Amino acid sequence: MFEKELYKTAFGANPLPMVLTDFNGNILDASVGFALLFDVQRDDLIGLNLKEIMQIEIAEDLVVDTSIKGEFYKVISQKYEIEGIVFFVFSLYKIEQLRQSPSSSLIVNLRDLLQVSLEVSTFPEFVATTFPTLCEIFGASSAMLLRRSKTELSRFFIVYGTDESFKDLRDSVQIRVENEFYLKVGMPVIINEEQKWESLKELVNIAGYVSGWVIPFGFEEDLVDSLCLLFFNDLREPDSEEHNLLVFLSYYCSLVYQKSEFKKQYEALSYKDLISQTYSEVLIREMLDVQCEQAKRYGIDFSVLMIRVENYEKLANIYGKYQLESTMSNIAKTLKENLRRADICGRLSNNSFVVILPFTNSTGTDVVFQRVLNILRSGSFPPCKNVKFSASITNYMEGDNHAKIIERLQDLLRPVL
Repeated sequence: MFEKELYKTAFGANPLPMVLTDFNGNILDASVGFALLFDVQRDDLIGLNLKEIMQIEIAEDLVVDTSIKGEFYKVISQKYEIEGIVFFVFSLYKIEQLRQSPSSSLIVNLRDLLQVSLEVSTFPEFVATTFPTLCEIFGASSAMLLRRSKTELSRFFIVYGTDESFKDLRDSVQIRVENEFYLKVGMPVIINEEQKWESLKELVNIAGYVSGWVIPFGFEEDLVDSLCLLFFNDLREPDSEEHNLLVFLSYYCSLVYQKSEFKKQYEALSYKDLISQTYSEVLIREMLDVQCEQAKRYGIDFSVLMIRVENYEKLANIYGKYQLESTMSNIAKTLKENLRRADICGRLSNNSFVVILPFTNSTGTDVVFQRVLNILRSGSFPPCKNVKFSASITNYMEGDNHAKIIERLQDLLRPVL
């Protein structure tokens, strides 16, 4: 018995990514190295299905390449049979061959950029993640983001930098472009001795660098909204391949920027959450205020229910955001199937739903709450497993508005056990 526990402890403490499953792929144990790949605790993986997490088959002598968070791994399986029970051990080995030459290293960096653009939800998040990679690709010392002024279109201002120096410059440096013709999407700017970019050249000098390259991007080719400025400690002119890459990145950043802006506009205008098909956060808050006004004026009782997925980030790390969104959709569908047609369900945030229960007093509130708790306890919401919920419910109180109700619900949240 002691030896079995010793072997199990040794397996779990292994820094190499390894995982033990049954013949169906259900995880029985995982090494520390495997848990680190998904940024979760080992216990969070036990009972999950490896096929669903990694999209691989459970088979003997399997050798397959797969991608985990933008990194490539070779997966090798071994089959064991002990006392008539079949087990599989999967070992993961990181593939480093792509980084062995400058050209292949560039491919990896571009792959990472594309991966980031799929995973981030806002453009500021994209910039913060991408700009350090751009510095690595071109060997730049730092990078800054400049945005066009909405009131004075010939002026740009500094909003972000990969080092802290941008904070000292953003309020003291005026960036003006004297010749708008040369500032278009797909036309990178090389800051050298020419006078047409005098204000940008001045920024490079004040920042303590010798030369700079500018990647313009925006909604339209002839009206650039933003500039990515790369700084170099020496006089650098891009070669033909680097120039072509700057052109590509100008269009690429423009597409990501447009995607994020369109998404922001869509979410602001949309009355339904795209994934769960429940009401959007903006609309559910407005509906809460309408219910509060009706309760105040006409004495109409109502209650509000909140359901939150407590391990949302862990599930995202294990299954990925796309599969997790399918689970959120299934949660919403189950809620709507078990509530009255008059009840109003909305998605308050990535990990939480709010349900408005009109004409519900304290007695009715308890009945609804218990029914929802039973659904959450016994329900299955594929493809994710081991979804952990918390829930709360409250009645309208005099003087309430949407902000007060949501704050009270968050304070009342308790785990659904």
